[in-house]
Amino acid sequence: MFVGLAFPLSLIRPNLKGDFIPKKPSRKTLIKKLDKVFSLYIRERDKCCVICGSVNQPNNGHLFSRRHYATRWDEDNCHQQCYPCNFKHNNDPYPYNSWFIEKYGKDKWDSLYIMFRSPKKWYNFEIEELIEVYEKKYKELKDDNESKIC
Repeated sequence: MFVGLAFPLSLIRPNLKGDFIPKKPSRKTLIKKLDKVFSLYIRERDKCCVICGSVNQPNNGHLFSRRHYATRWDEDNCHQQCYPCNFKHNNDPYPYNSWFIEKYGKDKWDSLYIMFRSPKKWYNFEIEELIEVYEKKYKELKDDNESKIC
């Protein structure tokens, strides 16, 4: 419900003086927003599936599972994949892993694997900073890549 404000009442809370101030976004909301903007950036960067070359049904494919925060938003861990290739990667990681090793080398894969196995705690302010970084990178890339295809 809106009451003459620029944002819903559910997003504000009173401070000690009784004035209303915006609520800080929850961790879940921040992670969801970062996932979205990072995915847009990766898909804009790569333009087509790195496995089959398709431009249909673009996804942000993770070499190592996004469940691990250490590599979830790492640009080396993520590449555009079409939905079928990304879905197949869950059951058969060989094609994506072999593509990555051929392109970047086994040493890069090993260092990414070590990072993937290391625990990482992201604080909300770090997530907010990453959101700003990838919004800016996405905007710059989108402006530069208007006519480029794969």
